[in-house]
Amino acid sequence: MSLDRPDLRIVGLEGPATIYEVTALREILREELAAGTDFRIDLGDTGKWDLAGLQLLVSCVRTGASRGQTVRLFRIPRICQEIAERSGLAEWLLDASE
Repeated sequence: MSLDRPDLRIVGLEGPATIYEVTALREILREELAAGTDFRIDLGDTGKWDLAGLQLLVSCVRTGASRGQTVRLFRIPRICQEIAERSGLAEWLLDASE
């Protein structure tokens, strides 16, 4: 499901999104969730991905939904899409994307 909401705040993530970086990335996303507003996560400037990075996105989107916040993903790198496909999360990723 695509949601066109240009009014959502944009949070840009940069660099790798692997098990080695998820702690720092999680803190960025926690701060955004704590603000209580809807936001979009721009993944266009991210690099290497692994399943831990994808799991972080799942957690963030689900946490936002449980708090009544809209969290959307955009500019998703192909490697992230491939990991989602291999792990059975391709449909979830599509639903969470713009």
